[in-house]
Amino acid sequence: MAIDVVEAKPITEKVLQTFDSIQVKGQSIIDINNELVLSIQVLESAPVVRSSSTRYSLKCNDDRCEWCVRAFRIKDSTLFKIVKIKKNHDCSVNTMKVDQRHATSKLISDYIIDNLQDPRFEVTPTFFMAEMQKLHGLDIGYHKAWRAIQRASPLIRGTYELLSSYLYMMKSKNPETYTNIKIDDNNRFLYMFYAYGSSIAGWNHCRPVIAIDATFLKSKYHGVLMISVSKDVNNQIFPLAFGITESENNNSYECYFSELRNAIGSRDNLIFLLDMNESITHGITNVYPESHHEICINHLEQNLKRRKVKIEVIKLFQSAARVYKRKEFNLYVSDITKFDMETFDYLMEEPPEKWARSCSPRRRYVMLTTNIVESMNSVPLEARELPILRMMDFIQVKLRRLVL
Repeated sequence: MAIDVVEAKPITEKVLQTFDSIQVKGQSIIDINNELVLSIQVLESAPVVRSSSTRYSLKCNDDRCEWCVRAFRIKDSTLFKIVKIKKNHDCSVNTMKVDQRHATSKLISDYIIDNLQDPRFEVTPTFFMAEMQKLHGLDIGYHKAWRAIQRASPLIRGTYELLSSYLYMMKSKNPETYTNIKIDDNNRFLYMFYAYGSSIAGWNHCRPVIAIDATFLKSKYHGVLMISVSKDVNNQIFPLAFGITESENNNSYECYFSELRNAIGSRDNLIFLLDMNESITHGITNVYPESHHEICINHLEQNLKRRKVKIEVIKLFQSAARVYKRKEFNLYVSDITKFDMETFDYLMEEPPEKWARSCSPRRRYVMLTTNIVESMNSVPLEARELPILRMMDFIQVKLRRLVL
């Protein structure tokens, strides 16, 4: 039940005035005329001396202060009658605000719901503390503000409990959309996969090259967002599928690729383009054994830089990876051996068929890096801290703008 807290001001209610009582999970909350809470002075700074179905008593934090309110319930009625009231505080303002124990995170979370409606708006505890002080003269702690944000966020932005319903509506509004959720024996979330019907239909008109990557989520439950993309005949990025799991591991990627195969099937001369993640390689090998997977040359280049390889050798590697003819490839590789035999040995740990265009058994078109999927990873970058449903909403809006 929402309770409006008004700014601190002297109590104007009179002795013998009546008010109704509202029960919130067994705790009596006084609501004068069913409209306004007594005041911040009552709700926030005044400890409840006694609260029951028949009486309600409050007093100031300072024992030397005479401020108090006492009320009794009228027989055979829900109304209470104020029988004693001392309106003015004799203590300091700091004393009145020293213990705001009734300003619970549950109560004050109602005030940030409007700000949480916009997924681009970041509500921080510091911001919320300043707003409560500015609007209501209420001082709350950092941790209480954080708990209020955490409590309000799922109410507006969705939780995993609503994921099944969300995917059901997604399928009903987007024909031919494929979705699936996997849970463990304790009914806890494990994996989730979805591919829009438009992506499934458009896949047959794309180049048979799929780039795969993942990005970490920063919401309360963390996790990983997996993304697969391709390129259409106009050389534009074409999103294929999305998956969410707890982490990058063999089981999660094997599950992801199994669902991907169920959704879009396979193609002749299919190539998967990936970084050097062993779990991705494991999933592709087990689920798409007929495909060929190749390594992003930018990742190989970054590995060479970490190994302190000279820039001249790195340029030779880039040239060897990009040339179309095997003869030219051999010349660049020969130059690498002359400059740095150790680097040559490192490069040969991965067969040239996986990173050199001229050695690839299948056509790679112009896709030698995973830049297209990393570009797609940047789409939900600002939404990674959101709960799962709001993040999925955010991605859907972005995809619609890309298409339009």
